[in-house]
Amino acid sequence: MNSLKQLYFLRVRAGAFLLILLAGFTGCDNKSNNNVVTPTQTAREHFKAVTLTGLVNNDITPIHNGRVEATDKNGKLVASFELKDNNKFKIKIPETAAYPIVLTAFPEAAKSKDEHLRVAIANPAPKYFDITSLTTVIAKKAMAMGGYTNNNLMQAALTAVAIPDKDRTMAGFKGDPTKQFGGWH
Repeated sequence: MNSLKQLYFLRVRAGAFLLILLAGFTGCDNKSNNNVVTPTQTAREHFKAVTLTGLVNNDITPIHNGRVEATDKNGKLVASFELKDNNKFKIKIPETAAYPIVLTAFPEAAKSKDEHLRVAIANPAPKYFDITSLTTVIAKKAMAMGGYTNNNLMQAALTAVAIPDKDRTMAGFKGDPTKQFGGWH
């Protein structure tokens, strides 16, 4: 009986945590009237200082030399990190920074602005972000949709990744694998 009570309380706590988490995510999506500021909007704009880490890669190779800059929602530079013979970055975002944060990688070998890579961060909970060509596409699509909100970033991510029209995996296949998809290739 005691273990049933513990299980019940664990489920209640997990449900409460999930509700708080969902409320936090929906509070970041700012689609309300610009003249009305809700308590959720003002409370979710600034967060405590956080250190973000990750890797910088383009489609071909890791970016080992250059710099990573963090800008806040107003385009203000809030932090930077120099990449020196390593594609790993660690950048501290101050508590005065307003979300969304955009991390932009400027590879040393870049010849044009099109070669800059970026990732947009609307939610302060995750601490690890890779900056890649794919995250750059997602950030550009989200901006074209109206800005770096959670909703726009999720929609952009869904449209940026190709989803196959057929399941070509072995998952769920119950027959002879040598005969699936026309046999051995």
